[in-house]
Amino acid sequence: MSTPQSAPASNSKGPVPLDWMPGLMQNAKFDLVSGFIIFLIALPLCLGISIASGAPPIAGVLTAIVGGILGAVLSGSHLTINGPAAGMIVVVFGVFMSLADVPGDPTTGYKYALAVGVVCGLIQIVLGLVGAGAMTNMFNLSVVHGMLAGIGLIVLGKQVHVALGSSAAKLTMVQTYAQIPTALGKMMSDPMLQKVALIGFLAIFIMAIWPMMGKIAPILGKIAKLLPAPLVIMLITVPLAASFGLDKKYLVNVPLNFMDSFVLPDWSKIGMGIFWKGVFIYVFVASLESLLTASAVDKLDPWKRQSNMNRELVGKGAANALVSFIGGLPMIAEVVRSSANIMNGARTRWSNIFHGVFLLLAVAMIPVVLNMIPLAALAGMLVVIGFRLAHPKEFAHVAHIGKEELFFMVAT
Repeated sequence: MSTPQSAPASNSKGPVPLDWMPGLMQNAKFDLVSGFIIFLIALPLCLGISIASGAPPIAGVLTAIVGGILGAVLSGSHLTINGPAAGMIVVVFGVFMSLADVPGDPTTGYKYALAVGVVCGLIQIVLGLVGAGAMTNMFNLSVVHGMLAGIGLIVLGKQVHVALGSSAAKLTMVQTYAQIPTALGKMMSDPMLQKVALIGFLAIFIMAIWPMMGKIAPILGKIAKLLPAPLVIMLITVPLAASFGLDKKYLVNVPLNFMDSFVLPDWSKIGMGIFWKGVFIYVFVASLESLLTASAVDKLDPWKRQSNMNRELVGKGAANALVSFIGGLPMIAEVVRSSANIMNGARTRWSNIFHGVFLLLAVAMIPVVLNMIPLAALAGMLVVIGFRLAHPKEFAHVAHIGKEELFFMVAT
């Protein structure tokens, strides 16, 4: 695969930024700042997404590290951010559950699912090499919106329980929502759960109100741009959890020795149909979400650069194969972090690389601090993300396009 430099075109933003090493020298001051901000946003989200998926908390961080460094180097896009995503939670959790040795316990399917991820990555590489990047044009966007909305509803229901100090891991979706009043009742009668719930509600409130700070007062809007909501949540809830003396079961648990983070796949179920069903689901959803995100980010790119979708598949495949081999979750190009990357002035793939390097430094050097993060704070962030995925305006937008499109979305 060739790696051409950006064309010497220009627009209102000036000449198109150079790529690769010349791009590093030219744009480091922009990409370094954006990469650091995206790191602050990504760290708590990676932990929360990993826990919600049924994996060890560190697994999601490994995904963002490998995706940010290797994924960015091989990527066909310029400004996307790679890592675990809320849109993959249900897919990953479902594969864990289908491969689990203990019915209803997704953690017992984790090692088998790592093997699924390796095969998924290898298939993505092949798809990129044979020119399958054009598949972005084959799918009805209403179906994609429906898939994301459905995932949002599941994430929302599951994470409400975690924000209240309970668990919905073994519940069906109908049971998950039906049991929320019960979880509220338990919280009201247990002082420890009340402290957990306060942290969860604070996280939800901050996530919801932060984007609107500029409407309240211009100075608050400037602060909100400098401090992303996930960072503010960490700055408030970590000291609060320490003052509450929360039990360790309500806090993040990552290995103090970074080398202990690595877990090898278990290949013993590769001959089973359920294994290959998981591979198909991973390949389909992860590839489609990544390609659609890259296409969307191209439209947001100030220089309107076009991603090489085939190379995007190869890059994601190589990164997915590697990270699954060492214990991480499958990755995609994540739309919210990618959008934030552009908003914070990123110019090249180096912002993605820098965010991965900062994550690596964090888990290698300050694991004790990460283990002070309350799970309820992560759940609160995911509750808001789930709601945004399934926001009524998404349905209204599709309905405006046509009733048949709304039918496809709702059915999905």
